[in-house]
Amino acid sequence: MSRVRGYLLLAVIAGAVVIVDRVTKIFVEQRFGVPYGPREVVDHVLFLTVTRNAGAAFGLFQNFRVVFLLISAVVLVGILIYYWRLPARDWTARLGLALVFGGAISNAYDRGVKGSVIDFIQVPHWPIFNVADSAITVGVAVLLVGTLWRSGRPRRA
Repeated sequence: MSRVRGYLLLAVIAGAVVIVDRVTKIFVEQRFGVPYGPREVVDHVLFLTVTRNAGAAFGLFQNFRVVFLLISAVVLVGILIYYWRLPARDWTARLGLALVFGGAISNAYDRGVKGSVIDFIQVPHWPIFNVADSAITVGVAVLLVGTLWRSGRPRRA
């Protein structure tokens, strides 16, 4: 995979995450308002609970907006640099980083423009989250699985 195609893949996946995250946040904010819920969607498993989160993931550190924006910028630049150095065939790392990149961009946009993000997905025993948070979590999981998968295979000489 050429570098251009690699970055195109990053842009498409990250762009899809941003679009889905933005659309869902706008929809729940306009349709239900903030705050709203909890409203049971799937019996005892999934709830719609709309809230504003001015902190980091899962509502941690509510009063550090500028710090989080700076950290987000550093992480995003770091992802781009790391992505540039990846081997062309390392699709798990590319996928994982693209998901993390998209989620980080979308939440950073909300935090920078609106001062907070909208969280609305709630499952038992877990903090309320959004699509961007899910993309970041899944992206990190893909990175870990890919790393474990590669470390278990013999290397070619």
